[in-house]
Amino acid sequence: MVISLTNQFKLIMKKLILLFVAILVTSTSFSQKQGNFSFGLSDLDIRKPLDSQANIGMFITDDVMVSLSMEDWDNYAMSTRYYCCDDKFIQATTVSDGSGDYTVGAALGWTKSLGIWKLSFEPMFIVDDIRDFDPRIGWALRFTL
Repeated sequence: MVISLTNQFKLIMKKLILLFVAILVTSTSFSQKQGNFSFGLSDLDIRKPLDSQANIGMFITDDVMVSLSMEDWDNYAMSTRYYCCDDKFIQATTVSDGSGDYTVGAALGWTKSLGIWKLSFEPMFIVDDIRDFDPRIGWALRFTL
């Protein structure tokens, strides 16, 4: 019985997704930040503040935050951020342009508390499209409840 390569790949991906979900469900029951909301403002240009992207995020576990920003129902960005050390993070982002095309990006940065309640400054290295590797430097302000 010969299993095609695509079927093997699908089987492996199903098992990996199941493993990820099992780890996620297990770790959420022990997290301290679980359920904390976070509001972010990225690529802030003081001359054109309405061109900035606002997002809302939620900590699923202590180290994993999922955030969403939308212009309308078709144009949105969803990102997942993993805090590997207390204040450093790796981020993966998917952006939909409304026509069914998706762009996958990545970021690497750190969160620096400003000492004003829970407001943080986040400088980061960003790759907007991993297929068109063109890194840039960006920053964001984030407020966590």
